[in-house]
Amino acid sequence: MLVRVRTAHVVIIYDVSCPNCSRIARELPDLVRVPVTVLSCRNPRLGGWYPTLPAPVLACGTPAVGAVAEDDTVRWWTGLRGAAGLLPVVRPGRLREAAGLLLSALRTTRAR
Repeated sequence: MLVRVRTAHVVIIYDVSCPNCSRIARELPDLVRVPVTVLSCRNPRLGGWYPTLPAPVLACGTPAVGAVAEDDTVRWWTGLRGAAGLLPVVRPGRLREAAGLLLSALRTTRAR
């Protein structure tokens, strides 16, 4: 049986030295309908706050999006896969804008 978990809020962890990541972290909270916490991967407390956070995120190797359930469990998505975790909480009418933000990130990643 599939159990649907409601996302109570979202956590974004990114490297502030990445301009594309900074743009997404700045614009994303306006596109979703749940509260968003934005944190730097350089925060020394991350591992204590989020013990299930993947090691590459703690090492600032990749950004992450965490969908936090009402029971405070977190489902993490790293890199551009974070878009999958955000789909259920995108504001009605903002999907096109959210997709544009993702496509912009994808183009930048491929251009490197």
